[in-house]
Parts: sequence; structure tokens; C-alpha cells
Amino acid sequence: MRTTGTGTTRPAGGGTGEDGGGGSGGDGGAMAVWDLAADTRAAARARALTRRSLRRWRVTGTADIDDIVLIVDELVTNAVVHGTGPVHLALRLEATRAGVRLTGEIGDADPRAPGVPAGPPPVLDWSEAGRGLLLVASLATEFGARPAPPGKTIWFTRDLDPLDTPALTAGAPAN
Repeated sequence: MRTTGTGTTRPAGGGTGEDGGGGSGGDGGAMAVWDLAADTRAAARARALTRRSLRRWRVTGTADIDDIVLIVDELVTNAVVHGTGPVHLALRLEATRAGVRLTGEIGDADPRAPGVPAGPPPVLDWSEAGRGLLLVASLATEFGARPAPPGKTIWFTRDLDPLDTPALTAGAPAN
């Protein structure tokens, strides 16, 4: 698992204007984009939209689905609690030479990047707060942050088993 952390750059993906339902991306993959109100329901809506898109794209690996939904939940929650303005959520599924990769991007209007997760505390700590980025770091293949004026985008990738993603094979667009 590679974590590139915050302060890293990653090219912006796909394009804009795709419908939220999960259309085809320009690279033969699939893409879905939503703008969510920054309120208490944003994380629940993001979880439901993510699950629906993964089902539509025929991602079948239960562990992958659960981990991706948890990552999205944590990052959307962070955007609502620590960011400003509406939350932008984009998911992209694409074939790579190594298999299939899902990229998620969560943006808000606050330009401050999140801190790098410090790792587990030296003493057992049962508090629930402050563990979101640590979870993301452990579940994502890689993640990071980049400026996206007027705010920032936090991105993550998750490499998927191609056998668990029959809708997307190298060179064949997803439906």
C-alpha cells in the first residue's frame, strides 16, 4: 500500500459535466460526479451514491466495496466538518496495465490541506475522532491532496481485482 500523503499533486481526472449516474469517462472507463450540500446528510448520501455506482459498474469484491464506501464516508465527513461550501464527489473506474483502478476525489472550498496522519497513538486511545485519514491511509492504494481553487481536492486510488470488476476490461468501455 502506498500513501503519498497530503501536499502531493495528482492530475485532475476525467472531465466535467458527466452525469451523476455514472457515465463513460473519456478514457474508456466509467465516471460519476456529484455536488453534495455540506450538511449532516452528505456522508450518508455519498455512501449510497458510491454503492450504487459500484453496483452499476459491476464491482463485485465485497471487501473493495466496503473499503471504498468507508473511504468516501471519511473524506466527505472531513469535508463537511473541516471544509467549507458544497462537497464535490467524483468517482472514476478505469482499466490500467496492472488491472482495474478506482479513483475518488472529494473537494471543498477551503484551501487548507489536511494534516498527514500521525499513525496510531503510542497509548491505547478509544476516542473516535481524529482517525479518518489514518483509515484512508490504510485502505487506499494511495491518497493525497492538491489545490483546486478556490479550495482543495483530496484524492485516493484503490486497485481492484479485475476478476471482481467484469464490466471493465482493458480496452473495453464500461456500460
